[in-house]
Amino acid sequence: MKIKILFFLLLICLNLTTNAQGKWTHLSKEDGLPSTWVRDCAEDMQGNLWFTTDKGLCKYDGNNLESFTKQDGLPLKTLMKIFIDKNEVVWFTIEPANNFSKAVGPVLEALTKRGNGWGRYDGNEIIAYMNKSSSEYLWSHLENIEGEIWIGGVNRENKKGAFLVDYDGKAIDPLTQLGGTDLSSVNYFFCDGKDDIWFSSGANNGDFIYHFDGTNLSAYGEKDGLPSKNMYQYIHIIFKDSKDNLWFGASLEGKLGGLMRFDGSNWTTYTKENGFDGKSINQIVEDGKSNIWISTEKALNVFNGKSWKNYSAKDKLPSKFITKLLADSKGRVWIGTMEGLLLFDNGQWSTIDKKNGLSNSAVREIFEDSKGNIWVGAAPYGKKGGISVFDGNNWNPFDFQDIYTSKFFEDSKGNIWVLSIGNGIFKYEL
Repeated sequence: MKIKILFFLLLICLNLTTNAQGKWTHLSKEDGLPSTWVRDCAEDMQGNLWFTTDKGLCKYDGNNLESFTKQDGLPLKTLMKIFIDKNEVVWFTIEPANNFSKAVGPVLEALTKRGNGWGRYDGNEIIAYMNKSSSEYLWSHLENIEGEIWIGGVNRENKKGAFLVDYDGKAIDPLTQLGGTDLSSVNYFFCDGKDDIWFSSGANNGDFIYHFDGTNLSAYGEKDGLPSKNMYQYIHIIFKDSKDNLWFGASLEGKLGGLMRFDGSNWTTYTKENGFDGKSINQIVEDGKSNIWISTEKALNVFNGKSWKNYSAKDKLPSKFITKLLADSKGRVWIGTMEGLLLFDNGQWSTIDKKNGLSNSAVREIFEDSKGNIWVGAAPYGKKGGISVFDGNNWNPFDFQDIYTSKFFEDSKGNIWVLSIGNGIFKYEL
């Protein structure tokens, strides 16, 4: 009996030691955070962290929090995506508060760079643009390409696609049409270098995918064998694999959409007829063996370069509701669902849930840090959950606080930041 008690106490000590290796710091309203609903994070060259919340922009210098709100020039409070360009200008997208006042659950997984407005802070002032106060409808797709900023939308007067190019750090050039081309609203950007920009737009004479090589603009559509159905034109994912194939995923209201691939010469559309299962494309990743993994509203699809293999809740998946995909640095693939985490490692499948490692089985976020640790934020729909980390051998759940994770972020010093909906910010420092 004494041996069993000693063994039990030893396990407790080991668990406490594992969880106590790092130091947790919590930032909330009492520390100057404008809101505990935190959306996104970016780090500038000085090591300052910038956060977007539903009540403004926030800067953290390691000691103090500085907030920027409507009093500082923001037209609305709710900020979404953020990035910082090479000139240290902070860019962010803006959403009307009523659109995301109940942003708990699937809507978090659906967030993209699309917004109803955008703004920037150059160190002196905030300049923001909203659809209602501008002559253009701005979809707020922002990309940073060696200092160039592209913003897509549609001009109210002529209904043509609008772009903002070449931000020099001091002034914004007027919105112009690229080469005078007759484009409708621009929906999504993908950048792979300064002179390799892909974007989607509403169908115009059958074309809805465009490529700009720095000089020329190429258009692709029905004439190239792409589908004519409207649902294929709502592209929200453009993914480039290790063989330079481009994958275009579309989704319309989470039910309709489609998948297309461009190999540099030819286009292929994937449907049930050629082995693909599902119509709404959610996420695309590539594993260490060049297999392409794609989640849809119906299944998990794996492409080996020749054919598809489909997995559903009837066989491998704990649930048909796939929330996250992650292909890590070791070639493993992590599949988050609402009823557990599925791991594919060297041909072997294993399931992790609340019974064997997770703080909760409803997976919301998966993140790999620079040390190869896997972080998982899990919470039931509309409720809070917790955080778990896998160090390569063991799972360590951190149940110190009920938290709904919106994003994991690693700073330049290797600290892990956990952004949450309703609980502010948590910093894990080794």
